[in-house]
Amino acid sequence: MDYHENAWLFVRGEQSIRITRGPSGARLLMFGPGDAHQSYDFAGSASLEQFLQGYQQRLLDDGWSLAIVSERRQSEKEVPPHQERRARERRAKPRD
Repeated sequence: MDYHENAWLFVRGEQSIRITRGPSGARLLMFGPGDAHQSYDFAGSASLEQFLQGYQQRLLDDGWSLAIVSERRQSEKEVPPHQERRARERRAKPRD
């Protein structure tokens, strides 16, 4: 099974808000401004998308700018890069 993990970074002056969609496709995680953080769970991706569009528009209306949008597509079978790097390092070490 594949999933998309999306992240958006909004900035206003020295402040930032990062919004991330979780692997389930029905959870949003929000970090900022400052130490603030929230999590929202939705019944499905359609309700998440509706909320997200409205929330992003409110941020823009309040003077925030969208600085970065990232999308990562990953398969459950894929090994995260840091785990793959560790595996390569273990294979490269000579045995005593």
